[in-house]
Amino acid sequence: MDHTTTDRTPASTGARSFYKRPSFVLLLLIVLAVIGWYGDQLLVVLLPENDRPISSFPVKKGDEWHYHYKHSVQQTPVDEYFRVNGVNDLTMTHTTYESLGVGLPYDVAEGKFTSLKKDGKFDLEMNRPYRSLQFRTAVQAMPKIIHNKETYDLCALYGQGTLVEVKVIKRYQYWLMK
Repeated sequence: MDHTTTDRTPASTGARSFYKRPSFVLLLLIVLAVIGWYGDQLLVVLLPENDRPISSFPVKKGDEWHYHYKHSVQQTPVDEYFRVNGVNDLTMTHTTYESLGVGLPYDVAEGKFTSLKKDGKFDLEMNRPYRSLQFRTAVQAMPKIIHNKETYDLCALYGQGTLVEVKVIKRYQYWLMK
């Protein structure tokens, strides 16, 4: 039989797969989809100055965390609560504190002010948007970020006087930072 007369059309030779290993390609697509899904999740990152190690915790849209510190003048505890709305999108929902004084909000224009008589605290509901937050650590203030049952002591993590930026990013952005 001559090679020039042999019918080499797909119908006569049978179907041939372009991929020699279709299961490998399927597995690769599944792995890429999982990496894409995982990398698209949100993180709250604590970005200290001076190339110190970055801390982070995973969140979802609608999750809340709070910043706890001791007020420098009043010497009483203050808790500021933040809701995660998305990348570079936080909302301060309310502040709880024990005394009225310098630097603490109290005006009706700030939000809905409530006296929590049973707790001996004040609460101010508000709706303040932020792209990111910056805190300067101070041992006297004992600043902490609390999410669920996890506490991040900023002085223990970064030392006295360190500027820490807090923001929401995607996990893949965090991977690129490292």
